Amino acid sequence: MNQHAVDELLAKNAIAELIHTYPRGLDRLDRNILLSIGHPTATVEFSTLFKGTWSGYVDWLMQAHHAMIFNNHRISNMLIRVHGDHAVSETTSTATLIAKRDDGKYEDRLVYSRYLDRWRCDSGRWSLSHRLTVRDFRRVTVVTDVDLKSYQLTNASEVGRADPSYQLFDDLA
Repeated sequence: MNQHAVDELLAKNAIAELIHTYPRGLDRLDRNILLSIGHPTATVEFSTLFKGTWSGYVDWLMQAHHAMIFNNHRISNMLIRVHGDHAVSETTSTATLIAKRDDGKYEDRLVYSRYLDRWRCDSGRWSLSHRLTVRDFRRVTVVTDVDLKSYQLTNASEVGRADPSYQLFDDLA
């Protein structure tokens, strides 16, 4: 295997790690994890709901998801193309969200999205430079308190740093 192929595999692995870090940070509402993904000058376009800097987006996410009683994000199909110190990727995502409404009922939301990302490598470190999120599908089911009692929910964001995954990764440090 030539060095170019090795460098490309290493770049794809680093980018894939960052892509998978995003739902980990979001589901735990861990601002520092989320900020670690983006370059300081990174920008985001999230459907029609947000357009701005990565740090502004992270703050917007924290506020929006803190109000939810459950949020879970899954990454699936991922395609990454690398060209030197730049790369692009398309990743599919599934989000399951439960939020309380003003009328006391709850919205059980299922959202399928795609992240169209641009990446850059500075001094050997890959980071996100731009994200365009395309929402492909959104379904909202309104449920009552009674309905919600049949759900079994563990909201990782409420567990915080007590979540056993933090200890798991700290054990390797």
